[in-house]
Amino acid sequence: MDDVRGERRPHDYLDSVPNYLDTLPDYRRLAREIGQDMAATRPPNVLTYNGRVFWKLTDADSGALAWLAFTRPDARSALARRKVWTLIPYLQVFMANWFVSVDHELTEQNQWIHTNIDVYEARELALLVPQSQAEDIKRITRPEAVLALDDIDRHKVTTVLGKGTAQAMKARR
Repeated sequence: MDDVRGERRPHDYLDSVPNYLDTLPDYRRLAREIGQDMAATRPPNVLTYNGRVFWKLTDADSGALAWLAFTRPDARSALARRKVWTLIPYLQVFMANWFVSVDHELTEQNQWIHTNIDVYEARELALLVPQSQAEDIKRITRPEAVLALDDIDRHKVTTVLGKGTAQAMKARR
């Protein structure tokens, strides 16, 4: 294309050069389809880390931090997908917690506000989680819903959040 003076502009040269990249397949459609499949099977804005989704549970009334928890939405069994493991700081374990699991499934009138967080924020919050009350530990180990006594399993902090977080929690005590 010529300008007003009848001269060719520099970017017009590119129009006459053959585009050799046209022979490469376009993967944008495939990427879009994969993204749509992921969006359809996973709740929105869920951040996973090694198959775990971390949650900050704050008291619905006061807004105070109550629990640090994780779920496994991609677990094989339906029960494992429903479980919520909460951090017991002085034991340095995440323990399957039946009453938090029930609260996590509720859509209204929750005792806690469940906020999805990434693993880095979970590592920071692990140091701030308040010590569990003796009543809470007794309640966890006497399931009334969702879980049976055999379903209450534990995961060490080192395997869930890493060795550095576990050492920082020990130093905190």
